[in-house]
Amino acid sequence: LSPQEKGSTFLQLGSSTEQQLQVIFEVLEEYDWTAFAVVTTLFPGYEDFVDYVEVLTDSSFIGWEHRGVLTLNLTDDPEGTRLRRQLREVSAQIRLLYCSREEAEAIFRAARDAGLAGPGYIWFVVGTNLGGSDQLPE
Repeated sequence: LSPQEKGSTFLQLGSSTEQQLQVIFEVLEEYDWTAFAVVTTLFPGYEDFVDYVEVLTDSSFIGWEHRGVLTLNLTDDPEGTRLRRQLREVSAQIRLLYCSREEAEAIFRAARDAGLAGPGYIWFVVGTNLGGSDQLPE
């Protein structure tokens, strides 16, 4: 620790959302996957996530094709009918998802039921709260 950091109580154990997005955009660029959509829930920080995606795409020389933002509200949809319909309306095969772990499980269940989780669809799940379980969702 430097002398300035000795008194600090700040400790970052995981990568930030911004760092995760920077790496994801490097992967997208490497594979020439320029068309993508953003899918979020109302999970805290989603507005910052959307804003940072815009910063990354607007400040880049890559011709990104940002196909919009879908913000999901998972309440009052116990069967996932609305969720499946909303996910089908996203035109991009590359999807950047920001949500909680529990929400991710519901979203991927709906995506699988709607035929949007198999070959041809690439999902990047972003967030600092997705770990911490020995059991991985299907």
